[in-house]
Amino acid sequence: MTVRTNGRRLVLVAAAVTTLGGWTAVVAMPASADQSHHALYVSPHGQSNRSGHSCQSATYHSIQAAVDAASTGGRVVVCRGTYREDVMVAKSLRLTGRDAATIDATGLENAVQVVASHVTVSGLRLINANGEGLLAGVDTGADAGLLPAGSPVLTDITIDHVAALYNDKGFNGTETGNCKYPGDCGGGIHLNVVSWSRVAHSRVNNNADGILLTDDYGPNSHNVLKDNIVNDNTTECGIVLASHSSTAVSFDPTTFVVTGRNPSSGGVYDNVISGNVTLRNGTAKAPPQFGGGGSGSGIGIFGSGPGSAAYDNLVEENYMAGNGLAGFTIHAHHPGGEDVNGNNVIDNRVGTNNLGGDGFDGPPVVDFQTTGIAVFSVPPVRMTIRDNEISDNEIGIWLSTTVHARGLRDNDFDDVTRHVVRG
Repeated sequence: MTVRTNGRRLVLVAAAVTTLGGWTAVVAMPASADQSHHALYVSPHGQSNRSGHSCQSATYHSIQAAVDAASTGGRVVVCRGTYREDVMVAKSLRLTGRDAATIDATGLENAVQVVASHVTVSGLRLINANGEGLLAGVDTGADAGLLPAGSPVLTDITIDHVAALYNDKGFNGTETGNCKYPGDCGGGIHLNVVSWSRVAHSRVNNNADGILLTDDYGPNSHNVLKDNIVNDNTTECGIVLASHSSTAVSFDPTTFVVTGRNPSSGGVYDNVISGNVTLRNGTAKAPPQFGGGGSGSGIGIFGSGPGSAAYDNLVEENYMAGNGLAGFTIHAHHPGGEDVNGNNVIDNRVGTNNLGGDGFDGPPVVDFQTTGIAVFSVPPVRMTIRDNEISDNEIGIWLSTTVHARGLRDNDFDDVTRHVVRG
């Protein structure tokens, strides 16, 4: 819809929420605010002497060159073709692919790395990176200089309709290559120390790991992973919420009892994992030091040791089947100092899982039968598991004796031999 005012055409682009009196305000923006000539176009055939108003007249043939030239808050359109780059986005902008535009990062670390807030990446195929298809944040503290001054937490990052495929080529299957944290290697999309961001409508398939949220040098919170297809990431998990921090919680160094949370320091918390499909992840055999069973779950929440915390996350309305570990899994192995409390697993559909068996916890606490949901924690844990539909497993829900789960009676079981088992 368009209107005219003072001789200028306006495009009605959004409707605001209802306000007092029941009136609905409509925000009108000048047509020029969203028109193509304000974007920088990239094409394999781009030339600097062209007008740059469309894919046919693209000025740039390098995505990185266009990103570097773009104004803060601007837009870069990547036209059909294949680009062999490792693109660094260090300013607020929109990076948009068209017609299956592909970044082939063969021999390079990442296809795209985002080190700024207020960034949107959409419509791109990201393939064959040694590290990750898309990394938001940095891998190690040594790269902290790439981040904005002040807080290391990146915010307002949107990843939409991205295909992250065949990444983490440097991962060698034994977790001794480029994997800093065994069991938590990122291959497809990795948000490291990111908050108030979103990954949606994306395909994350055939990587080492699928989608990974971590807190290596700060908190990771209030993110939404929604309506993604995360399949066949065979050497790791599909979706992982893994705390690597040693300062996310305080604890008594003698008893390892947690004494308080430090949400500004670290932790993976208050994230929403909703409407995703996670199939056939983690089906490769885990290395012998990790029990030799399956190597990953459909959706997993993990604490890595004293000081780590992955709590108060919501896992709802997902579908999980065919994964090497249980469809949904929590592991907290250390005798204490970890916090995986308050997680909610609600209204998911869970098919046959734990195809490889779960030997990560070691004898005698192992589970090599097909299992829908599994929670192992040495420290006591309180959480919610309810309204899930679990089918075609030997065990519906496997819990260590330390786990107090609300809502167990409110789950539905179909062709499940033992509904709830405590190990």
